[in-house]
Amino acid sequence: MLHAARNGGKPCAALPVPPPQLYWNSVLPNTPMPKSLSQLVKPDENALKYSKGADENAPFRYSNGADGNPPFKYSKDGSENVTRAIFVSEKDLHLGTTMNYLLAGNSSITIPFLSRNTVELIPFSSSKLPEILNKFSVKPESEAADMINNTIQGCELQGARNEAKQCAASLESMIDFATSTLGKNALAIATEVDKKGADLKQKYTITIPGVKELAGNKFMLCHKMSYPYAVFYCHAIEKTRTYMVPLQGTDGTRAKAVAACHENTSERNPNHYAFKELKVEPGTFPIYHFLEVEDVIWVPNQKPT
Repeated sequence: MLHAARNGGKPCAALPVPPPQLYWNSVLPNTPMPKSLSQLVKPDENALKYSKGADENAPFRYSNGADGNPPFKYSKDGSENVTRAIFVSEKDLHLGTTMNYLLAGNSSITIPFLSRNTVELIPFSSSKLPEILNKFSVKPESEAADMINNTIQGCELQGARNEAKQCAASLESMIDFATSTLGKNALAIATEVDKKGADLKQKYTITIPGVKELAGNKFMLCHKMSYPYAVFYCHAIEKTRTYMVPLQGTDGTRAKAVAACHENTSERNPNHYAFKELKVEPGTFPIYHFLEVEDVIWVPNQKPT
């Protein structure tokens, strides 16, 4: 399948549709692709240009402005200081609440997906780290190398009890995991921001029409990781609720934010930033967190197709 490109209003040579887009269209023909995902879909030859850096300043390090770990890490030891998500309690999730919200995704470089066929030719294992670093021209002692290693190790960790998890190294893999978890009639939702160039972190207020809970109790969350190409940490956890939250920033930016509520936090790291911020213990209270614009939540589509 080909797309007709345009130059100054005139048709140009047709461009091939990237394989991830073709796969989405075939498996999810009635599901719109969120902008946060569609902007990551490029032909592999173009995607690799974004993925390979000449030194420790490889472009992927700017992919999410944080350590690349998902909001809840399941290791029992070590402390964490995760600032890439905002955590709130249930009493805060109402009209008029004001919060400082970090919206990522404004970097000049967006790290794209590679097709599944290409990804399957590239190792993704901590035992193959030297080969991976060489593939993407990353120095072994660099900060970028640490990010690659941290992402791979995070993907190799065992998930929490009653959690289905997978690191999706391609959009095709994410689609397969979502549909195997939720069925073919799945819908992808992401936080949307209406103002390009909005301040990454500013004060936001919950506005009308107020918070809306999405129907159902079966969801799959996918969090963007720091890696030379797009990799998402996807997990489906029991006892999770999801909400759409309208926000307005101090600079006038409007956003439709996605918030997830984890009702059972007993398996979480007690040193996690969320518990320190809310001054609660794991398993005592549900934890709500907002997704960044780079993250995606998959839900059962309530509309008939």
